[in-house]
Amino acid sequence: MVEVIIYRKPWEDPEEVARVTIEGEVKGETPTAESLRGRIQDERDPIISEYTDGRELLRYIASSYSNGYVMANYDSDESRRVVEGLSEGAYRDWVQDSGLDTRL
Repeated sequence: MVEVIIYRKPWEDPEEVARVTIEGEVKGETPTAESLRGRIQDERDPIISEYTDGRELLRYIASSYSNGYVMANYDSDESRRVVEGLSEGAYRDWVQDSGLDTRL
């Protein structure tokens, strides 16, 4: 699975507050997870509504949900490679080979 994990208090006592998959699924029962679910489903959300693929969504979450109090990071090196390292063509091949539906 290709996921981004969002942690609260990453430097002190890390607490996982949400996971987002490349398929656009949000896992977790915290306010952060609930907020993300709502944003992903809201066609009027000014940022999230622009994304059509889970790769774009994970890139956004990994960068925008990282600050001193909250940290978002890929769940594995493989996830980072798929989201950040593959060219567009290699990514399309990966999606086809994986059989995942990454369309949001």
